[in-house]
Amino acid sequence: MPVDAWPELLLPAGQLAALYTELPPLERLVLRSVHLSPRGAGVTLRVEFPSFPDLAPQAWVDAGCDRFEAQIEFFGVEEDLRMRGVPDGTVVDVGLSRYQREREGRIAVGVRGRGFSLDFTAHAALKAGHLNAYRSDGAQPYAAERWFVSPIDRRLYGGLLPPTTAKMFYG
Repeated sequence: MPVDAWPELLLPAGQLAALYTELPPLERLVLRSVHLSPRGAGVTLRVEFPSFPDLAPQAWVDAGCDRFEAQIEFFGVEEDLRMRGVPDGTVVDVGLSRYQREREGRIAVGVRGRGFSLDFTAHAALKAGHLNAYRSDGAQPYAAERWFVSPIDRRLYGGLLPPTTAKMFYG
């Protein structure tokens, strides 16, 4: 699967696709966190994209935002998950390939960065959520004011990231 084909797996692609003329490849992402779902076989990567959306909302532009972050969620993760290292702002590439063993409709996922690796298989479908932008004016990214795409996120979290114990946000 070509590295730029990942948008074909997005369900739905609308909100994320509306921010970019062309969605960037899953390369040179800053990996902020990895969350394993307590309710089932899911993995969520909270990542910062290397390029700011070229179709960003005017409110983001007016606020001086220059960083874009999203959560990419994988479903139906098998027991083959292997993780080495700590996702502490490591720059990673996410590789996706069609899984050609027993079942169709699955992908092999490989996340690689300096001192970090994550491998698993999952359903051939991704969800991007909790899309937000912030200004990188020297502040710690976890404390920076956020501008969320979703009205629900704006209402629930205001302009801040919730603590990592917030199950609704981190799944």
